[in-house]
Amino acid sequence: MRASRRVLARFVAPAATALLATLAVAPMASAAPMGTTAGTVAGTTAKVCDNICIDGVRVATHDGYDRVVFDLGTGTLPHVGIAQTTDPSYGMPSGESKNLSISGSSYLFADFYPARSGDYPDTNPVVKPFDLPTVKGVQFLYEQHSTPAFGITLNGPVSHYNVFTLTAPNRVVIDVYR
Repeated sequence: MRASRRVLARFVAPAATALLATLAVAPMASAAPMGTTAGTVAGTTAKVCDNICIDGVRVATHDGYDRVVFDLGTGTLPHVGIAQTTDPSYGMPSGESKNLSISGSSYLFADFYPARSGDYPDTNPVVKPFDLPTVKGVQFLYEQHSTPAFGITLNGPVSHYNVFTLTAPNRVVIDVYR
């Protein structure tokens, strides 16, 4: 009987403490809806997303391809839908048709679901021009129903593209092959 009490005290007590700590913290973390502030870090205010946030975009060129990386916050990785076209126009949620700001020979349109733009439009340029062999620019288009949309301007020959996700940290990668 004493041995079983020692075993219970050794395993159950720490587990119960961790569970109680989780229950005490979890409602605070999930109580902030999209668009509310989560606090300040180094003088900036971060928004809390109800889905994974898109925090930024960066590009690099490699031998035979250009890479576009969408940096994501914490959460479940989104599904990424891609459409390739030679037409720079896209439809806004209002029904209005617009063109990407940077022209090229072809375009990729990327939708992330479920995800949020969070404070991306506030902390990043909406249009980011690049001078890579194939990738000429990335543009934030809009967000509707937890689906942020981006346009990627390409120039020159594009043989194909590959989309994949990586973790630690979370990101979506689009490799565009020449």
